[in-house]
Amino acid sequence: MKLTIPQDIYDGMIQHCRDDYPNEACGFIGGEDGEGKVLYNLPNAAASPIYYRPEDKQMIAAINDIDDRDHELVAIFHSHVASPPIPSPTDRREAHYPDAVYLIVSLMDSENPLTKGWLIKKQDWRDETGEVIEVDLVIS
Repeated sequence: MKLTIPQDIYDGMIQHCRDDYPNEACGFIGGEDGEGKVLYNLPNAAASPIYYRPEDKQMIAAINDIDDRDHELVAIFHSHVASPPIPSPTDRREAHYPDAVYLIVSLMDSENPLTKGWLIKKQDWRDETGEVIEVDLVIS
């Protein structure tokens, strides 16, 4: 699978991650057919460097806007402030959207953030773990 993100959306995502440092940042990307079209930078209600939880009201507003545009949730992103862009055990446990790409932005080298995308497929959304598949990420 491949996810294509326009450069301006990618840059906005990276800036949001930098702005929320030292805490993890989070957000959504809406789009269609494996292409990102709209960026939703969301506040991290957990305000934590090791965990993220999108703020409820803004998360619901983003989901409603995605629906209103007849888009789908193509990606859920968050940053790792001190670790590689690989899904952590918490990321795997909390993955509830099997069709969305989970983008992880590593800020280990803040001047050169590294982003990778993953599908996390589970038998049941409540499962602790599942199959993790790397997605080709194209910045256009």
